[in-house]
Amino acid sequence: MDEAMIVVSAGHSAAGMNFVDLLLKKGLAFVVLVHSEEEREQLQTLGAFPVRYIQETEGMQQTRPEYMVTNAFVFENNLPQCCQDIQLCHSWYPQHLYVVSSNKAPVGLVYKGLGATYVIHSQSGDVSFLL
Repeated sequence: MDEAMIVVSAGHSAAGMNFVDLLLKKGLAFVVLVHSEEEREQLQTLGAFPVRYIQETEGMQQTRPEYMVTNAFVFENNLPQCCQDIQLCHSWYPQHLYVVSSNKAPVGLVYKGLGATYVIHSQSGDVSFLL
């Protein structure tokens, strides 16, 4: 994988699944971050694409990927997991890190403080306009 990749953390959300499906249809190079085998199986129903498992252990460093990360998209599932994914993606130096949240609580400043470039509040979760 020498090409630049988009990184997506779908977070068990319908919006995240729809976004992965859109990336597949557009033929864009991407990798999906998953936290469990269940999440991988759920996403793989959409088609074949690379996945990268995220280790949940506190203090364990994830190795930097061998590809350049262009943009990262984190779909909010829950606050702790979203924060972990933001920190991980931010450490890979994406050009832009988008967090898609349906949460009405004011979490945007927390996410930006962790490295998010943009926090998008969307009830529908449709962020196809970002591509």
